[in-house]
Amino acid sequence: MSRLYPVWGLVLATVCLSRSLVPAAGLLSAGRSHEPKHGTSVQFSDITRKAGIAFVHFKGNNGTSTILEEAGPGVCVADYDGDGYQDIYFVNGRDLYHRGMAARNALYHNNGDGTFTDVTEQAGVPGTAYGLGCVWGDYDNDGHPDLYVTQYGKNVLYHNNGDGTFSDVTDQAGVPATELGTTFHSAATFFDYDRDGWLDLYAGGYANFLPGSKRNCDIGHGILSSCRPSAYPGSPDVLYHNNGNGTFTEVTRAAKIYQPNGFNLAVGAADYDNDGWPDLFVANDGTDAYLYHNNHDGSFTNIAATSGMAYTAEGNAMAGMCIALGDYDNDGYLDLLITDFQMMSDHLWHNDGKGYLEEVSQQAGITGPTRQVLSFGGGFFDYDNDGWLDIFIANGSVYPEIEKVTPEVHYKQLNSLFHNEHRGWFSEVSKSSGPGFAIPYAGRGVAFADLDNDGWLDVVVANNGDPPLLLHNEGATDKVPNHFVSFRLVGTRSNRDAMGARVKLLAGGLSQIREIAGGGSYMSQSDLRAHFGLGGATAIDRLEVTWPSGLRQVWHHLAADHFYEIEEGKDRVGMERFTPHRFVLSSEEKRNAHLAQATLKQRSFYEGEPLP
Repeated sequence: MSRLYPVWGLVLATVCLSRSLVPAAGLLSAGRSHEPKHGTSVQFSDITRKAGIAFVHFKGNNGTSTILEEAGPGVCVADYDGDGYQDIYFVNGRDLYHRGMAARNALYHNNGDGTFTDVTEQAGVPGTAYGLGCVWGDYDNDGHPDLYVTQYGKNVLYHNNGDGTFSDVTDQAGVPATELGTTFHSAATFFDYDRDGWLDLYAGGYANFLPGSKRNCDIGHGILSSCRPSAYPGSPDVLYHNNGNGTFTEVTRAAKIYQPNGFNLAVGAADYDNDGWPDLFVANDGTDAYLYHNNHDGSFTNIAATSGMAYTAEGNAMAGMCIALGDYDNDGYLDLLITDFQMMSDHLWHNDGKGYLEEVSQQAGITGPTRQVLSFGGGFFDYDNDGWLDIFIANGSVYPEIEKVTPEVHYKQLNSLFHNEHRGWFSEVSKSSGPGFAIPYAGRGVAFADLDNDGWLDVVVANNGDPPLLLHNEGATDKVPNHFVSFRLVGTRSNRDAMGARVKLLAGGLSQIREIAGGGSYMSQSDLRAHFGLGGATAIDRLEVTWPSGLRQVWHHLAADHFYEIEEGKDRVGMERFTPHRFVLSSEEKRNAHLAQATLKQRSFYEGEPLP
């Protein structure tokens, strides 16, 4: 039995050119679904080097690590240049000890052929301080995603100039996130909390770790390592309202979400009660979690305690590192995942549709497998395209010296993959899911994205003090021939990124939902396209999109195995077109051949009645 030891957040960090479109239109009739196959035969390969990713995270420690140097990094994906392929931004640390060690963040452009090119210098996005997390969001609705990086000190907002370059507009926009005294920033997210068509910005605050603060703590037997957050005071979060003119106004107290002693590590914005307004979930390290319910008047109420997710089912505070929301049981309501510290297990809450979240971690089968790891980023994604959301979690300790105290507990740990068995429980399939799960790391941020546009979701993991992991989903096999569909939403009355939009589809008798959301995971951001696995269904019976503006649109009979673009208010659906390419994988070739046979005709209709 493992011996308990001091933990970092109590029990740490408590807790993701132009686009050419052609009119598309659907298949003759929906295909029949087949019983989904188990996902254990889907394999993930580590293609980091093969893809040309040379980035290595620099934690910057001078001897024993501090809480700051163990916290990062996050990772964010977005198609910053509009060529149809998701690019990757890696956040890096800095040399805080004046040793002359150079380090910068890295933006990698997706070349569309399975490789990436470091374009950081040309793009002008190296970061301006010790980096921790990042989010993308088109805050000025000009059609180009902008980049916000959380840092130790002053955060930075990079405006996308639309020509492959970015400009630092932090001061001009007014979003340094230092007004309330926070210096150690963590997770952030863009979301349109008042549904006025402009993305607002939330940035969390972590431990108040200052240059003169205690740097190391005894974790047992006189061994020094990083300190848990309780060794420091907490710090405030900050909420910015988008003024619609390129500037923001700090409204934290006015919105009633000011928390001066928070230990934020993860944040997610989503409409958990289906009232049409985005709510805000915040995971804290060593204290109660927050659920800010949107009051529809520019303010929020923290209902975490009454909703059932402020603490674990046993009444314990979490070291909440990850926030993920997804409808894992396909009942039409978003459920919640928060990862936790070693020996504490991770936590899954089921949304009952009446405003209450019930922890079902034990029943769902994730308690035992996550007890012996320290979990960070991750979340829900349908890796085998069977129509049911699975779970990926990056693991790694925050005490590099922990093995000197407890030999059976390792600093670098293997990541976890759970397959959704469709009956409210998950089975761990990490060991049978390929070489991508064979090497341990100190995993932190996680982002999900279909990097090669082959219809199968890949995983990017940001590791502390190591290269990242690019886990390529090798996709279709004879045992897993499932279909997919992907939607890129473009707001017109709503914010351009359509954050807060709800996508609902019916295919092969199975109803699924996705909500477009920034942030989440652990200081990271995933692909904003709504990806659905369809199992054996070859077409969609019904697709419904509800926009933040209140507009609802409905289409019927869309072909499977396509990437669509939907513009708010238009009754014709576009189909994304990008250059075919290969990852030199037979499964990819098979998928391309299947896509080439898909029909381009689609029947659709538009219901333009706004919601109340």
